[in-house]
Amino acid sequence: MTKLVENLKSLRLQNKLSHQIVAEHLKITKAVYGKFELGTTEPPLKLIIKMADLYNVSIDELVGRQFTPNGQVISQLLMKKEMTKEINVLVKQLGNQFIQSKEADIVKRMKQKFDLN
Repeated sequence: MTKLVENLKSLRLQNKLSHQIVAEHLKITKAVYGKFELGTTEPPLKLIIKMADLYNVSIDELVGRQFTPNGQVISQLLMKKEMTKEINVLVKQLGNQFIQSKEADIVKRMKQKFDLN
């Protein structure tokens, strides 16, 4: 169960509201609202905003979003990008080393076969 689902039910009960009252406020049917509380359907952003306003909470609080310190996500993405670059360089180096070793082996075999030493 998502945090949004938990919060929708909890906030509705805390405020002693029925499904019907909330649905009417949101201008949707009781059945549609029920699906939001069950978690079988996610509400569109427009309704999430209306719900947050109804319960006087932020959208982040309503959906259970854990705020990440400024720049942390970007730093993680940049780190992954750098790691990917490093891995690609290593793979290329290993590939070149493998090819060079095979070339050297082929040259050695040809010299032996045709007695070119």
